[in-house]
Amino acid sequence: MQLMFSSGAGYSHLAPMLPLAQAARVAGDEVAFVTGPEALRYVENTGLRAVSVGQPSDPAAAASRWQRAREEMAGMTADERLSHLVAEYLVGLGAASRLDDMVDFVREWQPDLVISNLAERAAVMAACLAGVPYAMHAIGPPKSAATMERAWEVANGLVRQRGLDELPPRDAVPYLDFWPDGLSPADVVWEYPTRWPLQPAGVVPTPGPRPAVLDGLPYDRTVYVTLGTTHNARPGVLEGMVAALRDEPVNVVATIGQDGDVDRFGEQPDHMRIEQFVPQTRLLPAVDAVVCHGGSATVLGALAHGVPVVVLPLATDHFEVAAQIQAAEAGIAVGSGDGILDAVRTVLADRAYRDSTEACAARIAEQPAPSVVVDRLHDLVVSIR
Repeated sequence: MQLMFSSGAGYSHLAPMLPLAQAARVAGDEVAFVTGPEALRYVENTGLRAVSVGQPSDPAAAASRWQRAREEMAGMTADERLSHLVAEYLVGLGAASRLDDMVDFVREWQPDLVISNLAERAAVMAACLAGVPYAMHAIGPPKSAATMERAWEVANGLVRQRGLDELPPRDAVPYLDFWPDGLSPADVVWEYPTRWPLQPAGVVPTPGPRPAVLDGLPYDRTVYVTLGTTHNARPGVLEGMVAALRDEPVNVVATIGQDGDVDRFGEQPDHMRIEQFVPQTRLLPAVDAVVCHGGSATVLGALAHGVPVVVLPLATDHFEVAAQIQAAEAGIAVGSGDGILDAVRTVLADRAYRDSTEACAARIAEQPAPSVVVDRLHDLVVSIR
């Protein structure tokens, strides 16, 4: 079969899809991964066929758009901000600018199935315009139909301009969901109600050497501090997280990104280590708590290792993640850096947080592997033909 995967160029959106694409290739499928030009190297490094659609991002223009978005969203609730960002920016600007090129590729290559993600709506619209079935791949917690209603209004306007009256119903579209049971709230009408569980990429504990960064640390307990791959350059945020724990008798390992400047943190005491990158699956087995912004890869990694989380949400669905973590008693959400120290002390002192995250870890370990989901996708295509 020919399977087309598609994601925007952000690494945190693209990376969760790579294991499924690789599993499809191993199963004998012809795979094309469509993304933005600046992200081609991430796909090519896996040996998959990478296809560029759209123009390279312009950092100055992106900064201007983000400033405009902040002004537009002033006074909105977290759900309203997410709805506005997806509808007006991810779909109305980003997907719209790529849509015609995406349609051209789908019609030329004629995949049997398109697998997109929640932030790449151009591929969804292109599949529907070309009459190709699609599946939706998670990049974070599932989204409610109400939150995404405006995004579908914008998308329907775009496909009408290209000759399709309306996008088809979503009830039977598979939603490949790596978010563990027990986190998402009950009694919600989801944007994609047909959930196919999928084990999240690169989070399940695997054997390997203990990172050298842990050598020589003086205390019994260790806290991991990170802002992931997208938000690690936000001015002052990581610095504030590190400073909150500077005088606490715990080891602290902070990762700041491959391009991060370690020197900006200044000299640190012996119990604190500032690193550009440490593999999470190697570090998390030795960690007692994680302090982060609520990015899905970091949160899922912590939960898969049974580690409580302190979340300081920054943008998009981080607020949703923070609320779910707190409701599940898998950690604590804080509103500012001032709450980090007390939250870390609480999750380290109260065994209930560790018990809750260990329950999440067991559920994540039971989720189907990518190879199993590929087989289900094959069956879906056969049933549609």
